Amino acid sequence: MHAIYELAIRVIGEENANKFVFEKIDSTSENDEFVIDFINDKIHIKGNSNIALASGLNWYLKYYANTHISWYVKQINLPDKLPIPDSLVIKNSPFTYSYYLNYCTFNYSMAFWDWERWEKEIDWMALNGINLPLAIVGTEAIWKNTLKRLNFTESEIDNFIPGPAFNAWWLMGNLEGWGGPLSEEYIQQQLNLQRKILERMKALGMKPVLPGFYGMVPNVLKNKYPNADIRDQGLWAGGFKRPAFLSPTDSLFNKIANIYYEELKKLYGNVEYFSGDPFHEGGNIAGVNLPMAGKNIIYGMRESFPKSTWVFQGWGDNPKDNLLKDIEKTDVLILDLDCDNNPQWENRNGWNKKQWIWNAIVNFGGNVGMFGRMDVIAKEPYRALKHPEYSKGLKGIGAMMEGIENNYVIFELLFELKWHSDNIDLDYWLSEYIKRRYGAENDNLYKAWQVLRNTVYGKKLEKNGYQQGTTESILCARPSIDIKKVSTWGTSKLYYNPEELLEAWTLFINETDKFNNNEGFKYDLLDITRQVLANYAQVVYNRMIVAYNDHNKTDFEKAGLDFLQLLNDQDSLLSSHENFMLGKWIADARKRGTNDTEKDLFEFNARTLITTWSFKNSNLHDYAHKEWSGLLSDFYKPRWEIFIDYIKQKLDGKNPQEPNYYLFEETWTKQTNPFPSKAIRNPVEESIKIYNKYFSKIESDYKKNN
Repeated sequence: MHAIYELAIRVIGEENANKFVFEKIDSTSENDEFVIDFINDKIHIKGNSNIALASGLNWYLKYYANTHISWYVKQINLPDKLPIPDSLVIKNSPFTYSYYLNYCTFNYSMAFWDWERWEKEIDWMALNGINLPLAIVGTEAIWKNTLKRLNFTESEIDNFIPGPAFNAWWLMGNLEGWGGPLSEEYIQQQLNLQRKILERMKALGMKPVLPGFYGMVPNVLKNKYPNADIRDQGLWAGGFKRPAFLSPTDSLFNKIANIYYEELKKLYGNVEYFSGDPFHEGGNIAGVNLPMAGKNIIYGMRESFPKSTWVFQGWGDNPKDNLLKDIEKTDVLILDLDCDNNPQWENRNGWNKKQWIWNAIVNFGGNVGMFGRMDVIAKEPYRALKHPEYSKGLKGIGAMMEGIENNYVIFELLFELKWHSDNIDLDYWLSEYIKRRYGAENDNLYKAWQVLRNTVYGKKLEKNGYQQGTTESILCARPSIDIKKVSTWGTSKLYYNPEELLEAWTLFINETDKFNNNEGFKYDLLDITRQVLANYAQVVYNRMIVAYNDHNKTDFEKAGLDFLQLLNDQDSLLSSHENFMLGKWIADARKRGTNDTEKDLFEFNARTLITTWSFKNSNLHDYAHKEWSGLLSDFYKPRWEIFIDYIKQKLDGKNPQEPNYYLFEETWTKQTNPFPSKAIRNPVEESIKIYNKYFSKIESDYKKNN
């Protein structure tokens, strides 16, 4: 009980924590259960696991004490005498697992986190019932020790292990060395950080998932073992040379697997879940005996960790059916990544009755934008749970977003699914969410959220309705005369009528006097204001392009000035919250460096990931674009100024050289100019200012275009 009591102290303070009694109960169920009761003036929470107890605490805080705890937002105002439930509260989860984190999250959001930030995140995980989190921090130390035992030099190791913003794709077998090298001091820091992470996760009853060995090896291993079956895996996106693949059917595979797991156990102790995906997003499978390879991967792990399970990502055509063919159903767990958008469980025959988890991605690249499918998330997992055949292996729900600290409502809804056995009544759920997030019921905010539910959070799951993440803000796009998206796999097409969002904006603005000190309200008002401006940028951009096509320089210049002003105003708005500021991202990166050279390298990592991504002009540019203050003013705006100046010269009859955007972008990644890392404006004041300046203009322009 000690770990849960300490969690309660961290979340609600010692005085309030003392009003709770936590009790572990026996149960024959493999799924979490909790009971909330009131005995002798205290709230008694009983559960069959620590995660069940933490979930019970959160359920009480949400539904009886009107409390809201999320990433950047807390609304805690507990009365001296805690409210008493009308009757016994009993919750039994229909799911065994509640999974959390994508490899990519560790870079797009968590690349530079310290223990203070991790501690808050792990508390949030426990409160939300997460019992199966990915945990890849500190893998560099495992690989360094492994490669030393294989007689790799320091230089060879440095060329294999990447920088802190790119280790997700290294571990997924997509690249090696990019963004490095890392100092020994930093690798030791990450090792110590992972030990704290794992200790806390385990204390709270979680089963962390660590990267296992599946055959991804340095390309130079071929020079050391020329007779081994080590395969060239070609290139990944962005022009990166993939690590080589050591066939799991080669005897060298078992040797390296044994070393890897020995080193892992020395550093991090016993583990029950491992992950890794051979042939992630491509790779060469020619001549590989897939059934044998699958068995060797799983049972190579089992040799060192006899009770362990392998976790695969269900992404693209992976894991391949033949890879799983001879593996026992209970030895693997498959994460169906994108079930709210592009589910695979039906097409893959319920993953052939192997264990699997229904997941939602929602966010790609850590991009900023309001997005999610509330109605789909509230219903689809239960359709899968009730499927007469394909439900047999369904073991849980989860979130595999590439970036967090966005779209709060979607993730709170998603993880509450664990405690329901049928479709959620979203009308009721939203009314409760609003009450606890803002601290009080409010009809206008409820109306606003119904608008949001049917616009930004309302796209239905339908055939050919696939969309990879949020509608991308063209303010962040590399300029051209025909912009349809910002990143290669994204879109800037709006799937709802942007005019409808104006009603929600107005309803929020009208409540600013009542809620101007509430953190959740301030964040949401800012985000809605940002989304309205991002949408409106398309209207102003189209005005520029029409003027260009009409050879009307006067109208083009006016539209160009309006567009640049929009960038300025969006930048000012977003400087009112550190979650939307480039300066915080860079400051966190520099803080993790152990010397001046490494601080500069980590800033390069931070800048590159969100702009060029690769070492050359490639299809990865702007994949992880962020609508952030500082980035808008120092990166996107100058890029748009280059474009506008170029078009003006063309309209003057000149023949200017095509802009070399990549030259500008690459130069920017190598700079170290500082940016504010704390909010410098007030989000409510800025939102009202933007509303007063733009609302009538935006409304008028939308009506003209309809």
